Amino acid sequence: MTSLWIDEATPFASPSTRPERTDVAVIGGGIAGISTALHLALAGAEVTVLEQGSVASRASGRNDGQLLLGLGEHYHRIHGQFGAERARQLWDFLADNHVALREALAAAGVACELRQHGGLRLAETPHEWTELQTAAALLAAEGKAHELVPARDLPRWLPPAVGFHGALHLRGEAIVQPANMVRGLAAAAARAGARICEQQSVTTIDGEAGDFRVQLATGQQLQAAMVVHCTSTLARELDTSGLLQRCVFPFRGQVIASDGLPKEVAAQFPDYAMSSNFCYEYFRMTRDRFVIGGKRWSVPGEELGLLDDQGNNPQITQNLLSYVHEHFPALRGVPFPHVWTGIMAGTPDGLPLLGGLPDRPGTFALLAFNGYGLSFAFLAGRCLAEMITEGSCSHPSAGLFAPRRFQPT
Repeated sequence: MTSLWIDEATPFASPSTRPERTDVAVIGGGIAGISTALHLALAGAEVTVLEQGSVASRASGRNDGQLLLGLGEHYHRIHGQFGAERARQLWDFLADNHVALREALAAAGVACELRQHGGLRLAETPHEWTELQTAAALLAAEGKAHELVPARDLPRWLPPAVGFHGALHLRGEAIVQPANMVRGLAAAAARAGARICEQQSVTTIDGEAGDFRVQLATGQQLQAAMVVHCTSTLARELDTSGLLQRCVFPFRGQVIASDGLPKEVAAQFPDYAMSSNFCYEYFRMTRDRFVIGGKRWSVPGEELGLLDDQGNNPQITQNLLSYVHEHFPALRGVPFPHVWTGIMAGTPDGLPLLGGLPDRPGTFALLAFNGYGLSFAFLAGRCLAEMITEGSCSHPSAGLFAPRRFQPT
């Protein structure tokens, strides 16, 4: 049940000794917590990350490793949900995240198998193909890089695929080895002065701004002037305001991965971030293995409310295999021995939480990415660090994610 990424990842080599006091306590050592800590340390803040297990051992190391644009939704649907101006702001934030992340990975020399060949959104039905064409028209009107691929041209883009009605290629998308990426950023944060403390399980947070007491399962505690929640679903239990309990909900995603494919088969699959069925199924290659996730919609309850990432749903595994056999016949008979799950956190409007919690001075949140943490969190961590150290964030889109939008009126 450990993800392929975690099994193959380089361990984080610089765990820190926990201090007695810190300026900022960041709860959670995933992509959100590590990104926040890195930017705080670069700004000169004294920051300590408390991670219950090891860095990137939960959702950040249990996803499918795709850097996406547009929340996974087709662009015209984002327009319809948020309006034209907010849709453009959201797209720009994700695009800026990818640029900032790639620059940071290069500067820190992080080896995480980053492949920047774009993403391929595939249409399973004629209706979805029509929607992709509508999305492409909006992208063209706004000057966003893309290419519409009719069904007759798909063999050139994805030779093994059958049964798709066309695709949309988005140049700004990419794939990575997510556990190595987050651990590489953690090493960069540690070099910048952040303390990254593993095996530190937080049970409660008491006190007030300037004098928080972060209580640990060991009975010890850490004093902090400020606290940042970056643990997604655990944050609901630690937040005494009740806001996160009301607006954040958990759900479980499931991923399977093949054994190594024969070279002649693996060579037919490009290094795209790929998805279909309105992004409910998502897949990619990693080295010579095929990795696919999704299908939670195909079982009763859709895996909502689940917090167990040590189990899996055998029916979802079977449904994913059926999808593979239908759309990629070359993979029939290939074993898929790797199965894992990850717990994600969602919000009612599909956008993450970034900023101070209302009526809780000194308490901040960066979480609930609705399954798209890799696409948001690095730049969001920079924005949050600016809010903490400078009092405001310079990025024009950050206000879209303010937690106060869920405060009762």
